[in-house]
Amino acid sequence: MIEEIKMTEQNLFILYAIPSEKIAAENGARKITLLYAAANIRQARAMAPLKFLEQYPDADDADFELVVYEDAPGLPRGALNVWDEEILSGYNWNEEARRPEPRAALPIEFEKLSSIMKIAVLVKYMTTKITSDMLPAALELTLDEASSFPGHIVEAISKTPTVASMYPERIIEAIKYVVDKCPTTKKWPEIKAQLANWQNSLKDTPRTPVEDNAQTATNSVPQLKPGSGDPERFDLIVAFLVAGVNPEKAGAADVKNAKFIKESRDAAWRAWRTTLVGIPGIYEFPESELYALTLDGMKDLKLIKDTEGRLAYVRSHLAGHALLPDYPAVNSEESNDNTQADEQSADQPQETPETITERQGPFYYRTPDGDVGRANKLPKLEAVITQGCEEITREQYMELKNQPSRDDVSRQLAAQRGEYVEGISDPNDPKWVKSEVTQPEVKNLGGGVFSVDGLMSEQSKQEEPQPDAIPSSVYTAPTPVEPATTQPAVDFQSVAASLEKDLSEKPAEALDNLKLWRTVMRTDPRFTKDITGTGFDGTSVNAEYMIMRATELFGPLGSGWGFEIQEDKLIPGAPMSEPVFNDKQIVGHRFLRDADGTLITEQHHSMRIRLWYETEDRDGSVISYGATPYMYKTKHGVKCDGEAPKKSLTDAIKKALSMLGFSADVWLGLYDKPEYVAEVGVEFGIKTASEKAEDTTRLRTELDEKMTRVAGTIESAVTANEAKKVFDTLAREIEIHRKSAEATGDGEHAKYLSGRLRRLNQIKDERIKALNEQEYSA
Repeated sequence: MIEEIKMTEQNLFILYAIPSEKIAAENGARKITLLYAAANIRQARAMAPLKFLEQYPDADDADFELVVYEDAPGLPRGALNVWDEEILSGYNWNEEARRPEPRAALPIEFEKLSSIMKIAVLVKYMTTKITSDMLPAALELTLDEASSFPGHIVEAISKTPTVASMYPERIIEAIKYVVDKCPTTKKWPEIKAQLANWQNSLKDTPRTPVEDNAQTATNSVPQLKPGSGDPERFDLIVAFLVAGVNPEKAGAADVKNAKFIKESRDAAWRAWRTTLVGIPGIYEFPESELYALTLDGMKDLKLIKDTEGRLAYVRSHLAGHALLPDYPAVNSEESNDNTQADEQSADQPQETPETITERQGPFYYRTPDGDVGRANKLPKLEAVITQGCEEITREQYMELKNQPSRDDVSRQLAAQRGEYVEGISDPNDPKWVKSEVTQPEVKNLGGGVFSVDGLMSEQSKQEEPQPDAIPSSVYTAPTPVEPATTQPAVDFQSVAASLEKDLSEKPAEALDNLKLWRTVMRTDPRFTKDITGTGFDGTSVNAEYMIMRATELFGPLGSGWGFEIQEDKLIPGAPMSEPVFNDKQIVGHRFLRDADGTLITEQHHSMRIRLWYETEDRDGSVISYGATPYMYKTKHGVKCDGEAPKKSLTDAIKKALSMLGFSADVWLGLYDKPEYVAEVGVEFGIKTASEKAEDTTRLRTELDEKMTRVAGTIESAVTANEAKKVFDTLAREIEIHRKSAEATGDGEHAKYLSGRLRRLNQIKDERIKALNEQEYSA
C-alpha cells in the first residue's frame, strides 16, 4: 500500500495528537499518532482535525495539540491509516522542538524491588545493575504462565528461603550451578533439589567473589543495545536475518516482509530459528551483533537443509562470545582434561546445545501426498520437514484427519459407476459371472487401487496372429480377486447399516413417527469439532449448521419454524471465596459476603424457549433450556461473560433441534466409532464433490455465454476506447479462471480459455483498426 502511494503524486504525513496535561490527568488520555497520505503539507494539516474527530467524535480537539510532519526516518509512526496508541508510549514530547524524543531508560534501585522480582532479575540478566526497560522481561518470569526453564528457576529459588535471602552475588552463583547441572526440561522440584546439593557443597568450598557479567561484557566489547528478551520478537528478528536486513535499520516494508516470512513458516526461517533458539541467552543478545555474525551463514543456501553444518557455523561464530557466557567454546582436546567432567553426575549426561529447545510437543505435519502425521519430539519434526513435509496446527490436523481418505472416495465412486470393488460390491451378484468370453484378470493392488493391464493390452493382442483358440462350453465362476494385504477388510458401513436395519424393521406407525428423525439424523463431519480438555471428550456440532438443516426442511426462520423465549433469568451458583494467607502461604479459604452478610455466589444464565415448526402433515413444538456461566471465578480472578444470553439461546436452540433428531448420530455416540466417522465422511465427501462439479460446470457455462455476448459487444463498439475497456474487463476475469484451471491441473480447460482470449483479442484489434480507418476516411 505504501509503495503504491509513493508511485502516485501523494506523500505520507504523520499526525501526532498530544493531550494537554489537564486532560491526561483527568481521563488518562494518551499520545496517539496516525500515518496518512496527502498531496502536500498544507493539505495534510487541513485534514488532521477532520481525521481526529472522525476517529474520536466525543473528544474535544481543543484539549489536544495536533502536529503534522512529513514522513522521515527517525520519526515514530504506525501502519498506514491506522491510529496507533502504543508506539508513543516509549517517547517523551519535546515542547520546544515539538517532536517526540526516545525516552531514556531510567536506572532502577535493585534493593527496592520485591524479593521475587530480585530473583527474576538475577535469573534474567545475572546482574544487579538494571534499567526500567529491562523489568518487563523479568516480570514475565514471575507470572503463573511462565513455564519456561528460567521461570522454573525463579520459582525454585523463591521456594527455597535460605537461598532467596542470600546476597545477590551468591544467588547468581546458585543460578549458574543450576544452569550447569539441570537440563532445560527440568521443573522447579528437580531444580530445588539441585539447590540443596549446591548448599551442601558450600560447606567445603571457599567463597569466591562473583564477577558481574554485565560489567565484564562492557569491558570486553563495545556497548550494544541488548535484545528484547521476548521470544515473539526473536522470531521476527530471525525473519529479518533470513531476508538479509539489519533489525535496527528495518523499515516498514522490511517489517511487513519479515512478518510474512514468519507467518508462512519459511523453510529457511524454521531451520535457522531451530538452531538459534538452542543458544542460552540468545533472546537478550544484541540484534545488530547477531545480524553481523550470521550474515555470511544466511547467504549460504546449503546450510538450510544441512543441520550439522548450520550448527557448526553458529558455534564457530557465537560460541565463547562475551555476551553469551552460558555458551562457551568447545575444545575437543581440552574437554577430556576438563575438571567439569568429574562434576557431571554418572546418571545425568551433559546435554548438548542441539537438544535445548523452547518448543514442546506434540507437533503435527502434512506430507506432500496430503497425509497427516504427529511428532512428539522436535527432532522428528525437523527430520520430516527436511523430507518435504509441512508443519500444521492441531486444528488443521484434526480437520484433515477426520476427512475421508482418497482411496475410500475412489472406491465408493467406482462402485457407484458399476465397477467391481472388493469389500463393497456383492461377489455373488449374477452380473459378475463370466460369459463365454474370458474376462481379463484384474489384480487388487491394495488401498482401492486395481491393475487393469489385461484391459489395456486387449486391443494389441487382437491385432497379432493368434493360435487356434480352444472353445469353452463351460461357464466358470470368476476367479476370486486376492487382496494385496492379508489384513481383513474393514466394513465401514457396518454401523450405519445396522442402525438403518433396526429402524426399517420397526412397525409402520413407528416408521411414520421416525420420518423426520431419519431425514436429519446424519451429520456432515465438516461441521463438527472434537472437544478435549474440558473434563470430557466428545464431539460438538456447529450451531449454524443445525439451523441451516432446519431451514432446508421447514423453511426460513420465522415462517416455517421459529422459537419463543419464555423465561430468561440468572440462577445463583456456588459461593465465591478468597484465599487466606499466613506468611505468604495459603492456609485456607473464606467465603465472600455482601454488606448485609449474604453470601456472594456465582451467577449462571438460564433461558427457556418453545421451538415450533410446521411440516406438510403436522405442526409441533418443543420446550428446551439453555444455560451459560455468567459470573464465575477463575485462577485469574472473577470473570463476567457479557455474551451469556446469546450463548444460552444458541444452546437452547441446539438442544431443541436435537430432540427432533437433528445430528442424532452425534448424540447417540456414533461419532465415537471411527468406522462410522469414516463412512459418513465418504458419503458427504461424495456429495461435496458432486456439488463442486455442478458449480464448476455452471460457472464455465456462464463464462462461455458471457464471452459470446462480449464478442458481439466488441464487434458493435462505436469507439476504440469502448472496445478496449470491454475487452480488458473480460480479459481479467478469463485470466482468473485460466490460472484456477492450471492450479487444479485442468490443462485442457486452461488451453481452451487461452484460445478464447486470443480470439477476443483479435476481434478487438480488428474492430479498433476498422474504427480508425473510418475516422481517417472521414
